[in-house]
Amino acid sequence: MTKPYHRENLAAAIRQRARQVLEQQGATDLSLRQLAKFLDVTPAAIYRHYPDKASLLATLRTEILAEVTAALHQGVLESPDAQAMVTRMVTNLLAYAQAHPQAIAFALTGDWPVPQSLQTVLALLLTQDHANGDPQAAGQAVWTFLLGVLCRPQAQLTVDWVVSQIKKLLNLSSYNGQHKNLNLF
Repeated sequence: MTKPYHRENLAAAIRQRARQVLEQQGATDLSLRQLAKFLDVTPAAIYRHYPDKASLLATLRTEILAEVTAALHQGVLESPDAQAMVTRMVTNLLAYAQAHPQAIAFALTGDWPVPQSLQTVLALLLTQDHANGDPQAAGQAVWTFLLGVLCRPQAQLTVDWVVSQIKKLLNLSSYNGQHKNLNLF
Protein backbone atom coordinates (compact mmCIF):
# COMPACT_ATOMS: atom_id res chain seq x y z
CA MET A 1 0.00 0.00 0.00
CA THR A 2 1.42 3.36 -0.96
CA LYS A 3 1.41 6.31 1.36
CA PRO A 4 -0.06 9.69 0.44
CA TYR A 5 2.22 12.42 -0.79
CA HIS A 6 4.60 13.17 2.06
CA ARG A 7 7.98 14.17 0.73
CA GLU A 8 9.22 17.71 0.60
CA ASN A 9 11.57 17.01 -2.25
CA LEU A 10 9.59 14.44 -4.19
CA ALA A 11 10.34 15.96 -7.61
CA ALA A 12 14.08 15.49 -7.06
CA ALA A 13 13.53 11.94 -5.80
CA ILE A 14 11.43 11.16 -8.88
CA ARG A 15 14.14 12.49 -11.21
CA GLN A 16 16.86 10.61 -9.34
CA ARG A 17 15.05 7.28 -9.48
CA ALA A 18 13.95 7.84 -13.08
CA ARG A 19 17.56 8.51 -14.01
CA GLN A 20 18.62 5.26 -12.33
CA VAL A 21 16.03 3.34 -14.33
CA LEU A 22 17.07 5.13 -17.51
CA GLU A 23 20.75 4.33 -16.91
CA GLN A 24 20.08 0.67 -16.10
CA GLN A 25 17.26 -0.25 -18.47
CA GLY A 26 16.66 2.60 -20.91
CA ALA A 27 13.81 5.03 -21.37
CA THR A 28 11.28 2.51 -22.65
CA ASP A 29 11.20 0.68 -19.31
CA LEU A 30 10.51 3.84 -17.33
CA SER A 31 7.05 3.83 -15.74
CA LEU A 32 5.56 6.55 -13.55
CA ARG A 33 3.54 3.98 -11.65
CA GLN A 34 6.67 1.92 -10.97
CA LEU A 35 8.42 5.08 -9.77
CA ALA A 36 5.53 5.74 -7.39
CA LYS A 37 5.72 2.19 -6.08
CA PHE A 38 9.50 2.39 -5.59
CA LEU A 39 9.26 5.80 -3.86
CA ASP A 40 6.34 4.59 -1.74
CA VAL A 41 3.98 7.36 -2.81
CA THR A 42 0.68 7.36 -4.65
CA PRO A 43 0.74 7.66 -8.43
CA ALA A 44 -1.18 10.91 -8.03
CA ALA A 45 1.81 12.35 -6.15
CA ILE A 46 4.04 11.58 -9.13
CA TYR A 47 1.52 13.07 -11.56
CA ARG A 48 1.44 16.33 -9.58
CA HIS A 49 5.07 16.85 -10.55
CA TYR A 50 5.10 15.16 -13.95
CA PRO A 51 1.73 14.90 -15.69
CA ASP A 52 3.05 12.19 -18.00
CA LYS A 53 6.11 10.18 -18.90
CA ALA A 54 6.98 12.56 -21.74
CA SER A 55 7.33 15.53 -19.39
CA LEU A 56 9.61 13.54 -17.07
CA LEU A 57 11.71 12.36 -20.01
CA ALA A 58 11.97 15.93 -21.31
CA THR A 59 13.31 17.01 -17.91
CA LEU A 60 15.78 14.12 -17.83
CA ARG A 61 16.95 14.91 -21.36
CA THR A 62 17.58 18.55 -20.44
CA GLU A 63 19.60 17.41 -17.42
CA ILE A 64 21.62 14.95 -19.51
CA LEU A 65 22.41 17.60 -22.14
CA ALA A 66 23.56 19.94 -19.36
CA GLU A 67 25.75 17.17 -17.89
CA VAL A 68 27.35 16.47 -21.26
CA THR A 69 27.94 20.17 -21.82
CA ALA A 70 29.58 20.46 -18.41
CA ALA A 71 31.65 17.32 -19.01
CA LEU A 72 32.72 18.58 -22.43
CA HIS A 73 34.51 21.65 -21.15
CA GLN A 74 35.85 20.17 -17.91
CA GLY A 75 39.58 20.86 -17.77
CA VAL A 76 39.64 22.33 -21.28
CA LEU A 77 41.06 25.69 -20.21
CA GLU A 78 44.11 24.07 -18.64
CA SER A 79 45.92 24.55 -21.95
CA PRO A 80 46.09 27.57 -24.22
CA ASP A 81 46.57 25.27 -27.22
CA ALA A 82 43.34 24.72 -29.17
CA GLN A 83 44.39 21.25 -30.36
CA ALA A 84 44.93 20.18 -26.75
CA MET A 85 41.52 21.67 -25.93
CA VAL A 86 39.84 19.67 -28.70
CA THR A 87 41.61 16.50 -27.54
CA ARG A 88 40.43 17.13 -23.98
CA MET A 89 36.85 17.74 -25.16
CA VAL A 90 36.83 14.49 -27.15
CA THR A 91 38.32 12.63 -24.18
CA ASN A 92 35.62 14.06 -21.91
CA LEU A 93 32.83 13.23 -24.34
CA LEU A 94 33.95 9.64 -24.90
CA ALA A 95 34.45 9.11 -21.16
CA TYR A 96 30.94 10.38 -20.42
CA ALA A 97 29.51 8.18 -23.17
CA GLN A 98 31.30 5.14 -21.79
CA ALA A 99 30.10 5.85 -18.25
CA HIS A 100 26.50 6.64 -19.31
CA PRO A 101 25.68 4.72 -22.49
CA GLN A 102 21.91 4.62 -21.88
CA ALA A 103 21.80 8.35 -21.14
CA ILE A 104 23.69 9.07 -24.37
CA ALA A 105 21.42 6.76 -26.36
CA PHE A 106 18.40 8.54 -24.91
CA ALA A 107 19.84 12.02 -25.54
CA LEU A 108 20.49 11.10 -29.17
CA THR A 109 16.76 10.61 -29.76
CA GLY A 110 16.18 14.35 -30.14
CA ASP A 111 17.80 17.52 -31.38
CA TRP A 112 21.10 18.31 -29.73
CA PRO A 113 22.45 21.79 -30.44
CA VAL A 114 26.16 22.44 -30.81
CA PRO A 115 27.56 23.22 -27.34
CA GLN A 116 28.89 26.77 -27.16
CA SER A 117 32.13 25.57 -25.58
CA LEU A 118 32.85 23.38 -28.61
CA GLN A 119 32.00 26.24 -30.96
CA THR A 120 34.43 28.51 -29.11
CA VAL A 121 37.28 25.98 -29.05
CA LEU A 122 36.86 25.24 -32.76
CA ALA A 123 36.95 28.95 -33.61
CA LEU A 124 40.20 29.19 -31.63
CA LEU A 125 41.55 26.09 -33.39
CA LEU A 126 40.83 27.58 -36.81
CA THR A 127 42.50 30.83 -35.76
CA GLN A 128 45.58 29.13 -34.32
CA ASP A 129 45.93 27.04 -37.49
CA HIS A 130 45.49 30.13 -39.69
CA ALA A 131 42.68 28.36 -41.51
CA ASN A 132 39.92 30.17 -43.31
CA GLY A 133 36.44 29.04 -42.66
CA ASP A 134 33.23 29.75 -40.90
CA PRO A 135 33.57 28.70 -37.24
CA GLN A 136 29.79 28.29 -36.97
CA ALA A 137 29.68 25.84 -39.89
CA ALA A 138 32.82 24.11 -38.58
CA GLY A 139 31.14 23.68 -35.21
CA GLN A 140 28.04 22.18 -36.79
CA ALA A 141 30.11 19.80 -38.93
CA VAL A 142 32.27 18.64 -36.02
CA TRP A 143 29.30 18.26 -33.68
CA THR A 144 27.43 16.22 -36.27
CA PHE A 145 30.49 14.00 -36.61
CA LEU A 146 30.78 13.63 -32.82
CA LEU A 147 27.11 12.70 -32.52
CA GLY A 148 27.78 10.04 -35.15
CA VAL A 149 30.67 8.76 -33.05
CA LEU A 150 28.31 8.55 -30.06
CA CYS A 151 25.89 6.47 -32.15
CA ARG A 152 28.57 3.78 -32.42
CA PRO A 153 29.49 3.00 -28.80
CA GLN A 154 30.49 -0.55 -29.65
CA ALA A 155 33.14 0.70 -32.09
CA GLN A 156 35.56 1.59 -29.26
CA LEU A 157 37.02 4.52 -31.16
CA THR A 158 40.14 6.09 -29.71
CA VAL A 159 40.50 9.74 -28.81
CA ASP A 160 43.43 10.04 -31.23
CA TRP A 161 41.39 8.66 -34.10
CA VAL A 162 38.42 10.96 -33.40
CA VAL A 163 40.70 14.02 -33.14
CA SER A 164 42.49 13.10 -36.37
CA GLN A 165 39.12 12.84 -38.12
CA ILE A 166 38.12 16.26 -36.79
CA LYS A 167 41.35 17.71 -38.16
CA LYS A 168 40.63 16.05 -41.49
CA LEU A 169 37.10 17.37 -41.47
CA LEU A 170 38.34 20.89 -40.82
CA ASN A 171 41.16 20.47 -43.33
CA LEU A 172 43.75 21.71 -40.86
CA SER A 173 47.38 22.05 -41.85
CA SER A 174 48.43 20.31 -38.64
CA TYR A 175 46.68 17.18 -39.89
CA ASN A 176 48.26 16.81 -43.31
CA GLY A 177 51.59 18.53 -42.78
CA GLN A 178 50.95 21.33 -45.22
CA HIS A 179 49.16 24.60 -44.79
CA LYS A 180 45.84 24.83 -46.56
CA ASN A 181 43.50 27.74 -46.65
CA LEU A 182 40.55 26.04 -48.24
CA ASN A 183 37.33 27.79 -47.46
CA LEU A 184 35.13 24.69 -47.18
CA PHE A 185 32.63 26.25 -44.82
